[in-house]
Amino acid sequence: MKQLDFIKAHLDEEFLSLKTTFQAMELFTCTFKEIESLALQNGILPLRYKRNQKTISTQEQYTLFQSHVVIVGCGGLGGFVAEMLTRIGVGHLTLIDGDVFEEHNLNRQNFSSIHTLGRKKADVLAEKLREINPALEVKSLSLFLSLPKDESLLEEAHLIVDALDNPTMKCALASWAKEHEKPFVHGAIAGYYAQFSSCSTLENLYRTQGDGAEKTSGNPSFTVCFAASIQSAEVVKLLLGKPHLTQSLMGDLWEYELTLI
Repeated sequence: MKQLDFIKAHLDEEFLSLKTTFQAMELFTCTFKEIESLALQNGILPLRYKRNQKTISTQEQYTLFQSHVVIVGCGGLGGFVAEMLTRIGVGHLTLIDGDVFEEHNLNRQNFSSIHTLGRKKADVLAEKLREINPALEVKSLSLFLSLPKDESLLEEAHLIVDALDNPTMKCALASWAKEHEKPFVHGAIAGYYAQFSSCSTLENLYRTQGDGAEKTSGNPSFTVCFAASIQSAEVVKLLLGKPHLTQSLMGDLWEYELTLI
């Protein structure tokens, strides 16, 4: 194959560089994603993933490249999870959120800025993520998910991320994922505290109805980043078939404690 021969002849210390990718795109009239896919299928790692080595193998990198993750909620947690998954190499994201960036989001929400106020969160994230990784296939859906009405938006996902701030909707999403055997990663924050679970219906975490605790305890930026990191790690573990959370996890950034419950 001419494209593969070209890639092999222009490697940068055995890695596929951006320069070679763009040259191949022009020479063979193909997409960025097609070039990266060809390289990964043949055991060649794009240079952007060099620092993933020793943690993620080239074959595992290709598994992530082929994976489709749906993120429901594109605010604090969802924005950071989306960026981390984009940078680590997940190849297909669907972003669902009907909200727009507002001034009170500026303390913590990724990609919120003076210039993005009033714009749809899902659309802004998709735009910024494409700048980070041109191989990413990303779809933004500016709507508030309603189940079962919108379940078709979730059916092709390999995994669903809960980045919502509504406990009722969180539980509905978790139950749908459980019923349809979709891997599911939950996260929530309140003040210095965060909670997580994977592939759970959340019944043990939300026993009463009403607003989430973040409404009364606040949403500091460091708790958001911490929680999104745990969620992103769980996503990668689940996609790669590695050990993951089998119990709910509580994180306390005041006392620096992690507790399984």
